[in-house]
Amino acid sequence: MTHTQESNFIRIAEGLDVEPLLKLLDAKPELWKEIDARQKCTNSPHKDTESIYVRGPLKMTLYYVLWDTGSYDYPCMEYLKPALVPLMRPILEKLGVKDMGRLLIVNLKPSGHVTKHNDQGTYADHYSRFHLVLKSNRWCRQTCGDQEQKFEEGEVWWFNHKKLHTADNVGMTDRVHIIFDCVTEYPLCPV
Repeated sequence: MTHTQESNFIRIAEGLDVEPLLKLLDAKPELWKEIDARQKCTNSPHKDTESIYVRGPLKMTLYYVLWDTGSYDYPCMEYLKPALVPLMRPILEKLGVKDMGRLLIVNLKPSGHVTKHNDQGTYADHYSRFHLVLKSNRWCRQTCGDQEQKFEEGEVWWFNHKKLHTADNVGMTDRVHIIFDCVTEYPLCPV
């Protein structure tokens, strides 16, 4: 697939086996309720989501979320590692990851929307952003700048999180993505 410099979406991988991770998530639904800071923040564009922080900031304060580039494993990493590591390792190797940032598993609930926003701060400037699709439906879409893209289950996509972007799930089932950030040697992913 060829891409122009103006492309806001680049597919990195497809056909990944996401079932082992989905089974672990289904077996422990309480993980979705552990940290709700992303949804509860004033004027959050993520109010229709729920998140599992696998790697995250040192503290859930505005300073650490926006300005600190450090990322740390959270307790659920141990539980998810048997499925998450085999899923992520080939992607991270392909990307030539030099620095791993945060990793969240995010559910955009049925009839949910992520309102238009762009990611700001030192953290967003430092890392590229990727989505690995665990669950989706045909009524899910993502926009970035003036482009729209549909992500399929088992795919990994880079997108330009520094441009205005949205996500919609107007379907009747959950849309679950791993959202991960990294500094990469991959040539198609400018920050």
